Amino acid sequence: MWAFVALHTAYVLPARPVGIAPPAFSAPQPPPLLERAPSSPRMVASTTPATAAETPVKVMIAGGGIGGLCTALVLRKLGFDVNVYEKASEYKPFGGPIQIASNALESLRRIDADVYADILAKSTIIGDRINGLKDGVSNEWFATFDLASPATKRGQEASVVIDRPVLQDILLERVGDALTLNAEVVSYDTSAGQGVTGVLADGTRVDADLLVGSDGIWSKVRTQLDPSEAPQLPVWSGYTCFAAIANCVPDDIADVGYKVFLGPRKYFVSVDVGEGRIQWYAFLNIPAGESPKMEGAETLEWLKTTQFDGWSPEVHQLIDSTPVDAIEQRDLYDRPPQFKWTSGNVCLLGDAVHPMMPNLGQGGGMAIEDALVLGQEMEKAGTRDALPLALRRYASNRLVRSASVQGMSRLSSAILFQYNHPTKISAAGVENTGVKSMITKSMQGFLQNVAFPLQFEYLFSFPGSLDPNVFAEEGGLPEDGRLPAAREQGEVAEPGTAEKRLLNGEMGLGEWLSSYW
Repeated sequence: MWAFVALHTAYVLPARPVGIAPPAFSAPQPPPLLERAPSSPRMVASTTPATAAETPVKVMIAGGGIGGLCTALVLRKLGFDVNVYEKASEYKPFGGPIQIASNALESLRRIDADVYADILAKSTIIGDRINGLKDGVSNEWFATFDLASPATKRGQEASVVIDRPVLQDILLERVGDALTLNAEVVSYDTSAGQGVTGVLADGTRVDADLLVGSDGIWSKVRTQLDPSEAPQLPVWSGYTCFAAIANCVPDDIADVGYKVFLGPRKYFVSVDVGEGRIQWYAFLNIPAGESPKMEGAETLEWLKTTQFDGWSPEVHQLIDSTPVDAIEQRDLYDRPPQFKWTSGNVCLLGDAVHPMMPNLGQGGGMAIEDALVLGQEMEKAGTRDALPLALRRYASNRLVRSASVQGMSRLSSAILFQYNHPTKISAAGVENTGVKSMITKSMQGFLQNVAFPLQFEYLFSFPGSLDPNVFAEEGGLPEDGRLPAAREQGEVAEPGTAEKRLLNGEMGLGEWLSSYW
């Protein structure tokens, strides 16, 4: 959940004591935007509404993951005829709960106020507590990051975690009648010259005006959309992940939400997911397919005695508190950013176009952002002929943002594996004197005071730049485009203000950091 930021500067703020909670904020949460729900299905003519027979625009979504379901929710609320096709016969969560960061929460708030409220009611907030990196052996804090301040400045809620089945049920309550399980989209046909025909694994052909490929990192829609990608299948990322949920309540649960225990070429993540449970992940540098073939208790014992031997008692407490049948293992795959998102009436979304390594907690969040932007551009399309242009605009609006977050996620994985126990000077002498240990120590202040603040300022800047009137009541927002609660907070609450001041040279880096942190 962290990444280095490539800035070259000698300016360093006085360090906040590591392990101290970020300052509390009491800014009010903005009231939800009221979505415009059409009283009848959206009717779009093939040429112009005045001269052609109007029929509902039919959207086919390949993939019923979080991105696909959110896209269905967005487009259905805008009046489109939506159908989702998911290859799985049932939903099976891997790793349990998922994180919804502040930017994704704000996107959901703009999409559907009731969905947003349900998620907050059924999730566990972690963004208002201490979150950060600890040395896996000494158990000392290496660096913390403030998730609360950049969210609160924008009137956003702090990051939360929610059980995946609960989130799926919240979405399925709204769009479940549009979902077909055990139905994989394996290809599509545009030879008819108008619209698109999706082809299912059993040979069934489904006609639609638009196909959204939200079918994950192994996307078949992506392979056909960009044939040059066909030989370039996802590649092993360099990591394998063991995931489980422990039934225990650590002593620091009231103050700490998210911890990453670091060691050379491995790390262990723990997250409070509520109800006396801690979700944990063990990331190891083991080639794909080469993990030991073990199950249950044997796997837990192997992790404890060979991979995390001598590590923090907190790590061992979680392993010891894990049911033997709760652990799962998965090799992690990755692929580079995709620059071709659309072709005619077909587009890609979520992991199909920008798979994320899990370190920033932004995988599902980026798909939710995609859905919001796609809805914004689809809303503007007045005719069927304009749908390809709407898709190209969607891609243009998302490419830089998603590629940058994808790069940050990948870089954070690479850097985490380069960690070494930092050099430590005390009355007893000097410990950990190797080159990597000294480099690790030298980066501590930079991460604490520069990299982390900039990272989360950028991540949570979305969706401030989007036109909020797309999902607002008829008549839109006030003339200044700002929510009442955000206006009360003053200029700093204006979405994107901080970033603009730095990027356009209005403020120097030193002045900017001192103003916002």
